[in-house]
Amino acid sequence: MTISERIFERLRQLSMTQREFAEEAGIQQSTISEWKKNKTNPSSDKILAICKALDVSPEWLLSGVDPAENRGKN
Repeated sequence: MTISERIFERLRQLSMTQREFAEEAGIQQSTISEWKKNKTNPSSDKILAICKALDVSPEWLLSGVDPAENRGKN
């Protein structure tokens, strides 16, 4: 799964619209639309804003792995 796919999957989980996400993350809706069309992926300077708006970790957004799931398994 790509970063963009994870973003839109999380939006579905949260029942959040692209407009709400854009406002929450401070990212233009046109930029988010480009991600959805798979024309581009988010730039590195947007990662933390995306994570905060979607309540996810950067590790999950970038790799699909949730570090909280691995705690205590060592």
